[in-house]
Amino acid sequence: MKTSTATLAIVFTLGIGVARAQSPNPDILAIERETGKVVATYASEGLRKEFVLQGRTTATPWSKGGQTTSFRGPLLKDILAKNGIAGAKEFEILAYNDFVSSISDSEIDAYSPILAIEQQCVEEDRTDGLCAAGQSYRPLSDDDGGPFYLIWPLKDLPPSYIPGRNSIWVWFVVAIRPAQ
Repeated sequence: MKTSTATLAIVFTLGIGVARAQSPNPDILAIERETGKVVATYASEGLRKEFVLQGRTTATPWSKGGQTTSFRGPLLKDILAKNGIAGAKEFEILAYNDFVSSISDSEIDAYSPILAIEQQCVEEDRTDGLCAAGQSYRPLSDDDGGPFYLIWPLKDLPPSYIPGRNSIWVWFVVAIRPAQ
């Protein structure tokens, strides 16, 4: 029995490694026309160069005491338009951990979410060496849900969205595509 348990543990461990090795690169955002048909890829720097970054100061559904954070990133609708997929009625936002959120074009039009790639430096960031003196924003880290985090204006969302639509706040975004 011990051999079987040990064998299963080894197989399970190796299986996890293989599955993770096949996952997308978490530092690259893929834009797909349909599942598996990539039309563009972006690293954070590419988004910074290709799009106008928009600011968004907001709390999230998980903020302590309504504390706000200032984020920057391109508008989701600009990314969709530039890559020729803006005409879809619904989109899938895929996270590195295989989580998928469905978001309608009407939600995107109504609330203008950004794909955040930066957040404003705070004093704790300077103390921790994440921001230099005079630096205003820093790249989102894994701890922040980055490098790509879909951010919405919490105060503008209908009350029914909290907690019912918390799934629209997607962190570790790795792909965006029209829903099939």
